[in-house]
Amino acid sequence: MEVQQGGKTWLRAFKHPRVINVITIGSMLAFGIFYVGQVNTAATKGYAMRDLERAQIQLQQECDRLDMEIARLRSLDSVRTREAFLGLKKVDRPTFVKTGTDVVAVR
Repeated sequence: MEVQQGGKTWLRAFKHPRVINVITIGSMLAFGIFYVGQVNTAATKGYAMRDLERAQIQLQQECDRLDMEIARLRSLDSVRTREAFLGLKKVDRPTFVKTGTDVVAVR
């Protein structure tokens, strides 16, 4: 099927070697630009992912450090040191008062 427009047929124009070369080169350029864009997007996401992984490692290390600090402060030696520093005294005979379901200590 040939389409006539202005005395030229479009079918003949597509059979011309120059037109085929222009279409081929144009298609290759378009796909090349698309490919470079896709690679660039993937690389950018890779850098962002690496930064997030580094931040995750730093936060995990900080969490581990804080867990060790909590364990140190809860240790018996640490509690005794703070007890002496605050001037707290040991209760000899605590008495407990039961009121309903709650238990209360009285000096």
